[in-house]
Amino acid sequence: MDNSIVIKKYKNSVTRKYIYVSNDEIDTIKKGDYWFSKKIDGQLWFYCKTTKNSKIINSNENDISNLVKDIKKDLDKKLSKSKNIIIAGELYFLTKDRERYGDTISALGDNSKKKNLRLGIFDVVASDKFLSNFEKKYKFLKKTLGKNLKDFSHVFEHKKIKQKEINKLFKEMVIKDNAEGLVIKNDSVVYKIKKEETADLLITGYTLGSKPNQIRSISLGVFLNEKEIIHVGSCGNIPTDIRKDLYKKLIKLKVSSNFQKIASNGSAYNFVKPEIVCEIKLLEFQGDKSNDEPIRHLKYEYSNKSLNATGRSRSVSILNCNVVNIRYDKKANFEDCGINQIIKVSGIPKSEFKEINNKDLPKSKIIKKEIFKKESKKGTAIRKFLFWKSNKEKASDYPSYLCYYLDYSEGRSDPIKRKLYPFEDEKLGLDHFKNLVTENIKKGWEKHGS
Repeated sequence: MDNSIVIKKYKNSVTRKYIYVSNDEIDTIKKGDYWFSKKIDGQLWFYCKTTKNSKIINSNENDISNLVKDIKKDLDKKLSKSKNIIIAGELYFLTKDRERYGDTISALGDNSKKKNLRLGIFDVVASDKFLSNFEKKYKFLKKTLGKNLKDFSHVFEHKKIKQKEINKLFKEMVIKDNAEGLVIKNDSVVYKIKKEETADLLITGYTLGSKPNQIRSISLGVFLNEKEIIHVGSCGNIPTDIRKDLYKKLIKLKVSSNFQKIASNGSAYNFVKPEIVCEIKLLEFQGDKSNDEPIRHLKYEYSNKSLNATGRSRSVSILNCNVVNIRYDKKANFEDCGINQIIKVSGIPKSEFKEINNKDLPKSKIIKKEIFKKESKKGTAIRKFLFWKSNKEKASDYPSYLCYYLDYSEGRSDPIKRKLYPFEDEKLGLDHFKNLVTENIKKGWEKHGS
């Protein structure tokens, strides 16, 4: 049994299909019988045991067995009769207050705190014992691991409920007792229910939609320090009246930039002078990517009428968000739109927000470049095609390859149109490059330069 393949398959088939809902959306959950447990703010790890050895790893095969020896020893003892088994659990810091992700990170690096680390098990990923459904898995885990929170390893307590009982449980456990949320599951679906959070975020850019005079989406950030801003996500769930209001304001604030950000529809973001703050309602600031690597985003600085990238920083991604309103009472500064909002909601400690400077990243390499020119009565038109390798995919969250298309027409009211397409596969990227040239270069265009 290849542990890494089994774990990645599990993450693809289970954890990536979690359905996140707010307490206002509980009624959308289908009626029926479910299991419920308290949602814990920790880190996902897997205990893997074979006939040869045992270890605690994540989907990247990072091994923390030596950092959590007490947990591993406890699991080795409790699962001594199992020859081959992989179980999934949440590594968390035991406290009288609400469990926090940041406390888990801190304890892993502090020997004096490690006695408070626990691995709460919630699923059997693979086993030499056939367990056909969650009820059988839970009975097995309860019998072998127990539910005692004082033990270094234990199964999270699950109870059977009906859909109509979820609202009451949420009010008791989350609203009253300040738990992070609830996990509601059966053998076909897993719901994670959380109370919605709000944050005041800085608008750094926008895209336009098909409807005239309306914003399609906005890019958002917070101040990392007094000068630098880090990107934390984008939002397209904007009420119509706010879309129109933002359009009037943001087109007047458009500025140049030394980088590009591409929306899901392929259009490039227009960057703006960062002075408008909006209130965002969200379920979560997600701190890690699906491969368990920390999320990193661009950090940038506004100066000389330009918003320029200065490097990369630890960051987050917004989960399930929508714009509530524009905060005219808030200022675009560290005090009103700072990193403390992210730390408060996500639990990620401030020390985690380490920076990567652009000068430390590998240089990109141009693979293919073609420029075409055409003269007409309306003026000069230029179409430029570029394909390059970023060489930055291992150092940060850049795509491996990028394909760029610029369409300039002197006689057009909007003279410059640009598209940027990310690729992880060189052949697919080159094919797209060739198709772009074929589709956009017809009779009358002349090759210009190289």
